[in-house]
Amino acid sequence: MKKLVLFALFGMAALFASAQCTTTNATSCQCQTQSQTDCYLYPDITVSWQGILSTTGGCTVCGYIEYSQTSTDNTYSQGYNAGRLRVSASTPNIGHGPLTVRGVDSLGYRHFVCGTDTFSIYDPNSTQQFTCPNGNPSPHQIVFQRIYHKMNSTMGYLEREAGTMTYHPTHGHNHVDDWGVFTLRIDNGDPNPLNWPIVGQGQKMGFCLMDYSTCSGYTGHCRDDNTVYNQGNTLLNGDFDNYGLGGGNYGCSQVEQGISAGYTDVYGKHLDGMWINIPPGTCNGNYYIVIDVDPNDNFQEENEGNNYTAVPVTLTQQVSSNPIISISASQNTTICSGENITLTASAGTAFAWSTGATSQSITVNQPGTYSCTVTTFCGSGVATFEVYAAPAPVAPALSADTVIICTQGSATFNANVSSGTVNWYDGSNNLMGTGTSYTTPTLSATTSFYAVNILNHTDTTNVPPYNSNIGSGAFVTSSQYNIFNAYSNLTIVSAELENTTAGNVTIQLQDSSGGMLQTTTVALANAGVQRVPLNFSVPAGNNYRLAVTSLPSGGLYRNNGGVSYPYDIPGVFRFTGSSNGAASYYYLYNLELATTNETCTSAATEAVALVDPCLGLGADLNFQASLQLVPNPNNGQFSLNFTTAKKSDMMIYVTDLAGRGVYTERMNGVGGKVAHNMDLSSLAKGVYVFNVVYEGKPYTSKLVIR
Repeated sequence: MKKLVLFALFGMAALFASAQCTTTNATSCQCQTQSQTDCYLYPDITVSWQGILSTTGGCTVCGYIEYSQTSTDNTYSQGYNAGRLRVSASTPNIGHGPLTVRGVDSLGYRHFVCGTDTFSIYDPNSTQQFTCPNGNPSPHQIVFQRIYHKMNSTMGYLEREAGTMTYHPTHGHNHVDDWGVFTLRIDNGDPNPLNWPIVGQGQKMGFCLMDYSTCSGYTGHCRDDNTVYNQGNTLLNGDFDNYGLGGGNYGCSQVEQGISAGYTDVYGKHLDGMWINIPPGTCNGNYYIVIDVDPNDNFQEENEGNNYTAVPVTLTQQVSSNPIISISASQNTTICSGENITLTASAGTAFAWSTGATSQSITVNQPGTYSCTVTTFCGSGVATFEVYAAPAPVAPALSADTVIICTQGSATFNANVSSGTVNWYDGSNNLMGTGTSYTTPTLSATTSFYAVNILNHTDTTNVPPYNSNIGSGAFVTSSQYNIFNAYSNLTIVSAELENTTAGNVTIQLQDSSGGMLQTTTVALANAGVQRVPLNFSVPAGNNYRLAVTSLPSGGLYRNNGGVSYPYDIPGVFRFTGSSNGAASYYYLYNLELATTNETCTSAATEAVALVDPCLGLGADLNFQASLQLVPNPNNGQFSLNFTTAKKSDMMIYVTDLAGRGVYTERMNGVGGKVAHNMDLSSLAKGVYVFNVVYEGKPYTSKLVIR
């Protein structure tokens, strides 16, 4: 595996021309602090509220369009627009430098992410097709942000990793991943709209970054503050110190994309994926469209706090009564003892939980049924949610909790558990080993280790719709997909489909942009309803596609009537729509999921590797076998039991684990079967080393006072 690191490259190509501000000549470029002559020229990406709201300012593709849940509109040939709120996004760069995004590093290499590995190829012109060893033909490709560096009149640059991009098969070029997040929200009074309750969400879009227009060309899109609706001073081309830095010609190249200073990029509402999914049962009323650009801060900018905006929108084509209320969870619904889980109700104007809480989310740590009454713009509704308890794992039982080492060496401990996996930790909670047997490294001092039982709870469940009886439909042969969210790591084990002819079917797990993540091809020998294996491992995430890309000649059955999204297992999995919007459900029914609902840990069992000078060399093995502390652990009061063949003087001394003496006692002329009562209750609770010297030889045990 190659590890890519941050690196800087400085191109020293100063031009002997008249003073300019270009990516090769910094003579007249201005720093953000104008008195400086040595600075990095960062971009500053914003989001235009005007571009979302309307077509004014010259942008004919801007604005938004709302569709009802039953709309059959297919104006843009991207499936029915049912339940969609189509939006546009204009992202001006008001910084002193360009946003320059490169798919090829300065040495001419492209870098691809394949699972946990990174593969690099020399391809300076980005002409080669790269396929991951696992067969993924559209892997995520690491991109580099080039930040230009003014050094008096010389222009250099720094390159840094800045996320990934993915080839988009529909558009035929690469899109920068995780560039924009679109949400429909309710204003709850918080000054930051990113904290408002979310009603519906769009895909995390990948964008092809380009110089779509100048700030003067789309008047009103570029403002000194775009975060507040109807606020901010308009910026035109002449208002930028380094207007046009970047060249003004960035396009959808796989080598280099970007947005020049004083330019904006626009993705119109007519393009694929430019919509928010409005959940069925959403009320008509006053909401806000909120767009957040570069939410993961992959790119360095002058101001990281102005990458969002919010504009008001009034929904008129949804429901006017009987809202649909739901509760989602922060994790799977089976929790370990004492573990927290956060429950979140669907967005509304007021919340009343069965616990008495009035916030949208609550955190609980007990199994049980929880309910929430949510007040919306068109009435109230109640949702319930069940939290389950995972069986607690039993702490490992050790065959010996103390192993004695003479002077130095290693100790081996053995643990017994009826189920689960034993992990071994040192005193600093570092994982030292896994399994029922553990051998320590070489030790020269008494050391404690801890055995913990780890128990994974895996459930199998099925996702509706369980069959095609939900409504009307037909057999079709087109490549289509359903969109889903996975709220935790899970496996799609299998699904049912219905065919009329024998043949092969290819099913893919895709990311939100259609990039193939996993694929399988199944031979269908007979016609009818049958279950096919998938075994797709799905990390937690949103807007995956479960796609059928190749069908038998007779097609597969799909519903285009009676469809009612979402279909879900609360807190685990949710179908949110399809390639034809909310009007259709495609091909794969009664999904079987395997989820690791929870991983619980037991209490720790202490194992002590007791190091003592040559203990046992020439020892009386019968005496050693008879030596007992009863009971142990104890409260400091216990009996020292042993048997000797003859009378002898004995010395007892007790030390703490640091070797400090805490108790001594001499016993004269003892022999035979002895039960000697002892009272060490004055000692602090803890683990001690109990030593008996008999006939000049030490015998050591562990003493635990609780």
